[in-house]
Amino acid sequence: MPVSTWTPVGRWTGTVTHDGEVDEYTVAFAPDGSLSVTTRKSTGTGSWTVTGDDLLEFSLREDFNLDVTQISPNGHRAAYIQIDITARHDGDALTGEGKAVVHGPDDVEIYATGARTEARRVS
Repeated sequence: MPVSTWTPVGRWTGTVTHDGEVDEYTVAFAPDGSLSVTTRKSTGTGSWTVTGDDLLEFSLREDFNLDVTQISPNGHRAAYIQIDITARHDGDALTGEGKAVVHGPDDVEIYATGARTEARRVS
């Protein structure tokens, strides 16, 4: 079976849609399989892997900035989100879906939701 030569390495900007909200982000995919993400209210790190000719899976933990009081839809204070996405690339575009699990300051899961993302390569 041929191995995919496609790689997401570089910087991408995009949006993630969840619970009727749309948040913008920038993500940098590094050659070693790691990634870093920034949003207006959080930063995070994680890992990625190409799983097929046009498929990518990535997982990350996104911590809310200390100056942000993030309240989950069920009324609890959120500290971070664990996000797992499967995405398909088409040229310099990524579209994907996955799950976002919100955790409180005590690491307890307080909320989970679906997430959809769209991104474009910028470098």
